[in-house]
Amino acid sequence: MKNFLTRQIKSNDISVLLLLYKTSKSVLKNLKNYKDFKVYILDQSNDHQLKKKIIKILPKIQLYKITNKNRGFAWGINFLTKKIKSRFFLCTQADVVISKKSILRLKKPFLIKKDTIISIPLIKNFKNFNLANNKGDKLVKVNKMIGAIFLSEKDRFNRIGKFDENFFFYWEDMDLSKRIENSKYTLYLNPMSKANHLGGQSTTQEYRNLFIKNLNFKFGEYLYQYKYNELRIVKIFRELIKIPILSLFCFITLQFKSSFKMLCYYLGILKFINFIIHNK
Repeated sequence: MKNFLTRQIKSNDISVLLLLYKTSKSVLKNLKNYKDFKVYILDQSNDHQLKKKIIKILPKIQLYKITNKNRGFAWGINFLTKKIKSRFFLCTQADVVISKKSILRLKKPFLIKKDTIISIPLIKNFKNFNLANNKGDKLVKVNKMIGAIFLSEKDRFNRIGKFDENFFFYWEDMDLSKRIENSKYTLYLNPMSKANHLGGQSTTQEYRNLFIKNLNFKFGEYLYQYKYNELRIVKIFRELIKIPILSLFCFITLQFKSSFKMLCYYLGILKFINFIIHNK
């Protein structure tokens, strides 16, 4: 079995999907581990200077599309999956650190578990199972993953419905995890594959970017809970009253970033209400 797996774990049937938006130059060094893979890139911030830097790092770029409109993470990854021809794709971000060896190890569940749809590495600071209950290199069934780094088989990703594009950024991975949990497929974690997600470093920390992130985090939270009948009307009214008060308090006490964050959350709730009104 070990020799069989060694022969099967190769890189030529894996495409790397990389979604960029206002990407910080400080994380570009992380991309060198993808140089042996075919890479498909979508930059939704119209950054032509960044492209010049990246093509020097990645020699096997198959697609590098630049747009001046940000249509979100879910839409962007779904778009890129339509372009690839390989059986597998690795969805990753610029602020993820993972070695080639760990990428290839993500194929193991697909080779020995017939119900695999997504394989994920052991991610530092992301706890989705108890390490103490696992021995050696045994694969672990898990019920959630993060969109920052995962390997999927293209056909099964299409069959499950891809990412729900109603989610702009955040919660689309939780939604996908929930749909997988309710399907015949399984998420597997290979503890022998390891990655580090630096978190929040894939984009610059400008107020515009923070606005997009925080607003859509709250929108995604409400949409997810609404989709799975977990959202209560009382929560909406409570937060519509509480959040503006908290924002004002933070502003008065000179906690300007916290005040701004609360304001973004409030607008995220309003975006959700508007979404529901126009989609009934």
